[in-house]
Amino acid sequence: MDIFLVEDSSAIRRLLARRLEDVAGVRVVGEADSAPQAIALIDWLQPDTVLLDMTLLVGTGVDVLRALRHKGFQGRILMLTHHAMDAYRDMCMQAGADGFYDKGSGLESLFGDLDELLQSERATGRQTRPSPLLRDTATGLLGQVALLERLDQVLRMVNAEAGRVAVTVVVLKGLEALLRSQGVQATAPVLVEIGRRLSACAGPVDLLARHANEQFALVVSRAGSAQEAEAMGERIRDALAQPFDLGGHPVRLDSHVGVALHPRDAITARGLLILAEARAHGLSLPQKGSAVVH
Repeated sequence: MDIFLVEDSSAIRRLLARRLEDVAGVRVVGEADSAPQAIALIDWLQPDTVLLDMTLLVGTGVDVLRALRHKGFQGRILMLTHHAMDAYRDMCMQAGADGFYDKGSGLESLFGDLDELLQSERATGRQTRPSPLLRDTATGLLGQVALLERLDQVLRMVNAEAGRVAVTVVVLKGLEALLRSQGVQATAPVLVEIGRRLSACAGPVDLLARHANEQFALVVSRAGSAQEAEAMGERIRDALAQPFDLGGHPVRLDSHVGVALHPRDAITARGLLILAEARAHGLSLPQKGSAVVH
């Protein structure tokens, strides 16, 4: 079950994420603390379930609920609140919520209900998914699974030290078409060169991964300021601006870079990757969600 968290408190978001990630079959695929960001990312990712707080930094949970149902979102939307009044419950249920839980006293009921839903999904086989590789075979870089595991480890360490982590996602437009037209073997030198240029931008303890055909991710585990993280993005753009050699022919790829900073932007591994990826795509978001979560 893919779950998206919408909660304005980073402390509560972290608590929910850690508990959910300990549940077999659950993946927290993204997070947001404001209505506009939540609506855009949920509409893009189409998760199975949304845990949605009533109070947000910008807008309200009811705004998100109504907007998602207006857009035709079919997933479950479970409302969370510290104000468990019947009037709020009735308003949310009429707007299309599937559940309503008091954060003070109803979280055990929430997790009990999620467990029942998971058992139902297991019985119907809905949780069967392909398992991505730990290493990308063409470049030798970390794959999707290894990236998420390593990034989660980094976040656990820096939480204790109140440190910053910068996640940069690079989308190389045209690489997918190149792979289709030339094949993986012929395109391998280009992929290796991309990895080499990105490695030159990274430090010795940073994480570098290829987590989708057109996407690479760089995790800086000891980021300084947001300005330094953005400067890293500019260095990556410059590094990828020069043409690549494909069998003696120069090939240019259009690079788009998105950056997300922990804990400013998100506190979970997938949340950071999703937000950085969305920023890399800009206004031209893919129609069927993110390669990070499939």
